[in-house]
Amino acid sequence: MPQHGIRSTYSQCPFQLLVRSHDGSVLSAATAFFFETEDEWFLITNWHVVSGRHPLSAEPLGERFVEPFHLTCKLASYDVGSREDDTFGIASHDVPLYRGEQPVWLEHPELGASCDVVAIPMARPVSCPEFMHNAANRISTDDIPVEPGCTVFVIGFPHALRVGFGWPLWKSGYVASEPHYDVDLGVKLSSHGEFSGGVRMPAFFIDAQTRSGMSGSPVFVRYHGAWDQADPYRKVDPSEPGFWERKDVALWGSQGTRFVGCYSGRASPGENEAALGLCWRRDVIETICRGKNQGSNPHISPV
Repeated sequence: MPQHGIRSTYSQCPFQLLVRSHDGSVLSAATAFFFETEDEWFLITNWHVVSGRHPLSAEPLGERFVEPFHLTCKLASYDVGSREDDTFGIASHDVPLYRGEQPVWLEHPELGASCDVVAIPMARPVSCPEFMHNAANRISTDDIPVEPGCTVFVIGFPHALRVGFGWPLWKSGYVASEPHYDVDLGVKLSSHGEFSGGVRMPAFFIDAQTRSGMSGSPVFVRYHGAWDQADPYRKVDPSEPGFWERKDVALWGSQGTRFVGCYSGRASPGENEAALGLCWRRDVIETICRGKNQGSNPHISPV
C-alpha cells in the first residue's frame, strides 16, 4: 500500500457527473460508474438523473423544471498531464442524452422507466489511465455472503464534494433488508392497517446517511469472517472431513468485498427522515445492458 497516493482501487471506480440543460447550465450533480459485459462497456447511473423526473410518477423533480440535455463526465485523463510521466488529471467528456428526440440510454426491458437505473453504451476513453474507472463488476472476484447487517460502502460525490483532483467520498452503512427479496415502493397504509398500492422492484434497502449527488453511485459490500468460496451461503464447518485441506475456504479473519449494485436515493424524500436508501441489484444492471431496450423520451407523452 503506498504511503502517498491512492490507497483503494474502489476509489478509482466512480466518476462525477454534471447534468446540463440545452444551454449548458448545470442543473445538478450526480455519480456514475462503468459496467462491462460481453466485451461492451456502459455508463451506469439513475433514470431520474438523465430525465430530471421521478421514476414512479414521472413528475418533474424540483419546482423549476428544466429538461436535462447532456452529461459532463469528469474522468481521469492523460490529456491533463503526460502519459510519458504517468501524470494525469480530470478532463470533461460530453455525453449527449438524445439523438434527435430518441434517448441514448437503455432501460430495463420489462420495468422500463420505473426502474431507476439506466445504461449508456460508452467505452472508457483512450486518454483514461487503464487503472482508473475500471468496470465496477470487474474490480473484485470475491464471491462473499451478502446478508442483512453486512457493511456497505456507497462511493460517490455527496453534495458534489470531492478530494484531491477528483476522488470520491465513501459513505458507509448496512444492508437493511434481505437482499434477494424485492422491495415494495409507494405502498400506502390505511387506517384499518391494510397495505395497498405500490410496485415491487428488484432492489434492497441499505441503512446509510447518503446525500444528494450520490445518485448513481456503485455500492460495495464488505464481509468479515469465514466463508465457503465455492458456495458462500453454505455453512462453514471445520469438523467436516477434509476441511483443513480445502483451498476454497476463506478462514476466520478474512475480508472480502463485492460489487452489489447501483444506489439511487432515499426511500423517503427528506434527508432527515429514515436513512433508508435503495440499492438496485447487480443482476438488474446486467439485464439492462444485455437487453438493449432503448429508453423512451420522458418528456413526450405517448400517443
